[in-house]
Amino acid sequence: MKEKGSSVVPCLANRQRYIVLAIGTLCIASIASNMTVINFTMICMAPKTNSSELPMSDDTVVNLAYSNKQKSIIMWAAAVGTLAAAWPFHWFYQQFGARTVFFAAGFVSTLSTALMPLAAHLHFNFLVVARFFQGVSFGADFAAIGLIVVNWASLKQHGLFISLLSSFSQISVMFTMPVAGELCESSWGWESVYYVHAVLSGVLFSLWWWFYRNNPTKHPKMTEIELEKIHRGKGDVQAHEKAPIAKILTNSVMLAVWLSAFGELMMSQFIVMYGPTFLKEVLGFAVNHTGYFVAVPRALHLAFKIISGVASDRIHFWSEKTKMRIFNTIALMVSGAFFCILGYLPKDQAHLSLIALLVIECSTGFICGGFYKCATLVARQHSHFVLSQIQFIKCLSLFIEPLLVFLICTHNTLEEWRIVFLTHGVLLIVGNIIFCYYATDEPADFTHLPQAPNGEEMAEVPPERRRLTENEA
Repeated sequence: MKEKGSSVVPCLANRQRYIVLAIGTLCIASIASNMTVINFTMICMAPKTNSSELPMSDDTVVNLAYSNKQKSIIMWAAAVGTLAAAWPFHWFYQQFGARTVFFAAGFVSTLSTALMPLAAHLHFNFLVVARFFQGVSFGADFAAIGLIVVNWASLKQHGLFISLLSSFSQISVMFTMPVAGELCESSWGWESVYYVHAVLSGVLFSLWWWFYRNNPTKHPKMTEIELEKIHRGKGDVQAHEKAPIAKILTNSVMLAVWLSAFGELMMSQFIVMYGPTFLKEVLGFAVNHTGYFVAVPRALHLAFKIISGVASDRIHFWSEKTKMRIFNTIALMVSGAFFCILGYLPKDQAHLSLIALLVIECSTGFICGGFYKCATLVARQHSHFVLSQIQFIKCLSLFIEPLLVFLICTHNTLEEWRIVFLTHGVLLIVGNIIFCYYATDEPADFTHLPQAPNGEEMAEVPPERRRLTENEA
């Protein structure tokens, strides 16, 4: 490969992978934001009861005040869409690459988001259909993370790439909630929230199509220097290699990764879905304070995730295996212990419960240096499949978490919530113990890659033998 032309911006020469990282992060966050919009707009879609401007006999208006059953259907429609799309997206990615497939997912998300206001005004069923397709597009996120990491991140920068790409949930909430709040109260109305998100999503995915390449060697601004950094130590990988699904599903390291992911995602869903309910209904905090008490820890979680991702790459006095065990223990063992403590804190010490929630959010930020990094280092070229199954697990948690709370917390007492906390705490602790036992940084047998002797980084592979997993387009 010959040296490419210099970058338009000199400081970005030999740094095209960071531009891919930034665009990929924003695109993934955009799909998540489109999914999150309805969580906020539900509170401003229904007309105010004291409003004299809108006739309450108008069905297209009254129907926007959804019942709890309708709200559940709206939420579950997205989860069903994601579950239905997770495995097909794996096949599409394998056949056509991330440039085309992820762009198509972004187009579906953009179009369905833009049509949400019209669908809501026409009929509830149309809204459910649009919500389903939002979920379908969301099913492409985790596999896209895996492909970006595998094809564009050097082995020494997996932690940084994973920390940013997996921060889509926090980024989407931090953007969508304040923007939705301002637009809902503006003269443009709640419909404008969807239009703004759709336009932004369309712009970001246009950038994705224009800049991203499935194979870095085909990027017009790629240089030999940067390509060597990306490929260093990755070994010889066959193009268009089919994922050995049976071997991956029975691999003990992958099973340990997925168990840890299940515990972490259940915990995350609990905080997002029921954190405000616990703070308001059980601990007695005011509504306006509850919003801040949930939002601030999420922002801190994002900061700790990025810091831990960089630290995971920069720390050299521990082996990769040791770092993954330490980071995973901080994320799961510490949060699991504080979940158990949270169940026994009295209501008159509500500030201690806030501190416990804060510690849980901050500690789980270290997860990108734990099982996420282990998944990409062990699965290598098949990381997209392993991470897509984490997406599948996340969808399962959307069903299991509400069912768990529904069955246990029938009266919203602290004793009932204690059982929920202990369940999450035990799941997190057990998942971490199993992960620490199986954790490794060596590529699995199903990757057909050589293992580094004595834990050292694999020797550099000659450029003529380097091949990536995706199409060269």
